[in-house]
Amino acid sequence: MEMKLTLPDEVHEALGPESEREVLEGVLLLLVSEGKMSVARAGEILGLGGRLPAIRWYTAHGLPYPDLSEDDFADDIEYSSS
Repeated sequence: MEMKLTLPDEVHEALGPESEREVLEGVLLLLVSEGKMSVARAGEILGLGGRLPAIRWYTAHGLPYPDLSEDDFADDIEYSSS
């Protein structure tokens, strides 16, 4: 799906030369923080190559990794060990 978004010049300049990527990352960070998307799925969309790089991307923005159930935590441990 394509979306047209008009940003004020000041916002566009603040985002820098990769403004489209910055906007996409901002939207994904918001969706993950609101529990509407998983960190892993956001990482896939960004082409980060796996769950661990996605977790690093998410937490590098100062956001805590979402709470996990015991089963999800066990899956993460198993995934990162393989």
